[in-house]
Amino acid sequence: MTVRGLFGLAMVGVIGAGAFWVWQRFEGQPPQIEAPQSILLGAEPQTIKIRIADEDSGLRLASVRLLDQTGSKTLLENTYPGSLSQGGAPGTRVQSLDWVLDAEQLGVPDGQATLVIDTRDWSWRDGFSGNRTERSIPVTVDTQPPSVRVVSGLTYVYRGGSGAAVYEVDPESQRDGVQVGEAFFPGYPHPAGATNRRIALFSIPVDAQPKVPVQVVAADAARNQKSVRFPARVLERVFRKSELPLSDAFIDQVAVPLAEGADLSASDPAETFQAVNETLRARNEATIQERLEGGSEQPLWTGAFQQWPGSQVMSRFAEHRTYVYRGEPISEARHYGFDLAATAHAPVTAAGAGRVILAEDLGLYGNCVIIDHGLGLASLYGHLSALDVAVGDDVVQGQPIGNSGDTGLAAGDHLHFAFIVGERYVDPLEWWDPKWVRSHIGVRLER
Repeated sequence: MTVRGLFGLAMVGVIGAGAFWVWQRFEGQPPQIEAPQSILLGAEPQTIKIRIADEDSGLRLASVRLLDQTGSKTLLENTYPGSLSQGGAPGTRVQSLDWVLDAEQLGVPDGQATLVIDTRDWSWRDGFSGNRTERSIPVTVDTQPPSVRVVSGLTYVYRGGSGAAVYEVDPESQRDGVQVGEAFFPGYPHPAGATNRRIALFSIPVDAQPKVPVQVVAADAARNQKSVRFPARVLERVFRKSELPLSDAFIDQVAVPLAEGADLSASDPAETFQAVNETLRARNEATIQERLEGGSEQPLWTGAFQQWPGSQVMSRFAEHRTYVYRGEPISEARHYGFDLAATAHAPVTAAGAGRVILAEDLGLYGNCVIIDHGLGLASLYGHLSALDVAVGDDVVQGQPIGNSGDTGLAAGDHLHFAFIVGERYVDPLEWWDPKWVRSHIGVRLER
């Protein structure tokens, strides 16, 4: 081929490459915006997350404005490095625009507003201004908290004991209940059927701080929250402490099989027991809390509950136990419940009417049954040798649910019995007492 021919081919290549480059710079793909479909903004500041991207030319600019009844407010204006010849600089093709939207700081009145997001890229389109994407997001501003009115009067509650609060809230309330320090006890529709009237069973947790505040709280969909003091007098009490010696035989015959069944490896007997008493216990408690979710919103029981007939109480509620091995304390736990003893493999009966929400082997508790009684109240039966009920069964007070035994972390045949309100264990003695149930719970269910 001649020199002229080679030169011609080279020119064609150059022109083709140039045309391809120009064609690329005129690309027509607009930037992409990922943002919420709508925003509900309350009195509390809210973090808004927006992602913008342009994988072709690269991002050139982005702005965010809020349009409300008072006018337009510019919240964000960003320009990104680049050039018309090269497009966006490295690292500018994907950006996250996260900032806090605060209605009070911005002076935004309650009502409807619009969040407008505007982006452009480095394309030569639109007279070299770039491809544009605009997104409008509807914003509802609601900074007024729901109203709360306490209906029930003064209540005396022991530490570790239970109580009931009756109150009224706005229909707009999305979450309500009783807050006791860090513990929250959800509210339920009042059985009497009064409009907007609610009831919440609650307790004073054993580990709550002294003079812990008790409040009725309500929050709406915009996360506006109102709290009012509930008239509760907390009666203090002292819980027993005890030391329990551990033998090699108990660890070998009881703790080791539990550890192996839970895939908990340990190098010596002390570590084995620690793993069972602490790690496995935490797993079991998490399972219990999962099963308690979604219980009945109406009471399934009536009157006082029943202690296992013919049983003797062998321990006290909330006893703090220190486990000692070869003279050294190696682990500890609080025993939330009662150990009840009768004859070996004796039939165990339901303390009250309800629905079975757990009936299975549950680690430390061995064969275990949990009955939901409604309004966040449940009873637990552990260490059973046999189960006579299944999940979903409705039971009545006094109905056999299994037999006592020594499954799980048990040294002999007995029943571990516990009451739960919300997510907290409470003293069963109160719920076994007809007078207490009538005066503290029953009258508040009726009114």
